[in-house]
Amino acid sequence: MMRFSIMVGLVIASSMARAGDNLPYSPSADVPDYVATMTVQPLVGPTHTRIVTHHGGWVRVEEMQATTYGNPAKQISVTFRGDSQTGYSPVSISRETSTSYERIRGVIETGQTQTHDSERCDVREIQRRDPDRSEPGLKWLSCVTADGIEIATEVFVNGSPFRQSTLVKLERRPVSAEEVALPAKLLDVAQWLHFDDQPAATGVKQPPDFAMRMQWKGAVRVMRRHDPWIYDEAAYPDGRRYLSIRNARTGQELSFRAAKGGAFENLFLCQKCQPGDMLSILHGRDAVPKSMGHTDSVLGEPCEWFDMAPRTADVNHSQCLTPDRIPLEIGIGGAWAPREEFVADEIQRRDLKPEEILPPADVLTRSNWDIPG
Repeated sequence: MMRFSIMVGLVIASSMARAGDNLPYSPSADVPDYVATMTVQPLVGPTHTRIVTHHGGWVRVEEMQATTYGNPAKQISVTFRGDSQTGYSPVSISRETSTSYERIRGVIETGQTQTHDSERCDVREIQRRDPDRSEPGLKWLSCVTADGIEIATEVFVNGSPFRQSTLVKLERRPVSAEEVALPAKLLDVAQWLHFDDQPAATGVKQPPDFAMRMQWKGAVRVMRRHDPWIYDEAAYPDGRRYLSIRNARTGQELSFRAAKGGAFENLFLCQKCQPGDMLSILHGRDAVPKSMGHTDSVLGEPCEWFDMAPRTADVNHSQCLTPDRIPLEIGIGGAWAPREEFVADEIQRRDLKPEEILPPADVLTRSNWDIPG
């Protein structure tokens, strides 16, 4: 059977997000209040409407089943995606840093002008990739009015049109702060992670709680299990941090990433993740581990090696599991990164309290994400 490539999915998803350009490009923070209604024509999918509302440097972008709040000057966006029928509404917070792969690296004045709905604009090329690398990729064009309002965009993939948006109506009118304000309880952990007791299905043996520390080349990884919750956090010497908190039974998930130097980069919150969500794919929720046919011993405990993603290409993820399913060794890598080999150096089997599964306070502090309020 053909193996599914996780990295292909990741690249496409990332490109789509960038091509969608959730935040309008703005050459300055000094842009007047406005509401712009645009028509979006993607290469794949239906033509649809995009509404951008701006006030005081912050925008609200409504497009299909997603609403994005953000600050173009600070390159931070908060996207809510939902389904009105299921109530499924994950939130993704993205903050561009100096190491972000597709951050804005430069802007080129093309010298071209366009007119949309009687509004004149100048075309600029937004450079998001390293200009010294010859790899094919995405090209972003933004058409901006004299007072800094983006009224048209074009995105090309390897030179071919991928997506374009054009102005239908532009209103320069007062916009209230409330129209672009993020929800007050956006980062209230109680809204996302519910620790009510949920007994395992009848006849299913509940795995024991544990707290464990692992190390690899100066990096420290902490794992805790309070079934059905798993807490997994890694901190690296260069300041990078990764955190995952998930409940496979209910679909609740939180994922956090900090870049080199410790700058906060991404936060994903999901009340009920669905099959196909990025975190579900990465965690291999639907994958059935396959025995690799050999054993090991760590801290005097025997463990058996399993391939945790046996039907995925580009990902090499294996774990050495004890009989009660505790990973004493974790190896993971792939086409996008060298393999890491974390090995347990401390483990405790004990009853954990729900608060031991909560994220560190700084992860949900609004000021660390440049979010007001």
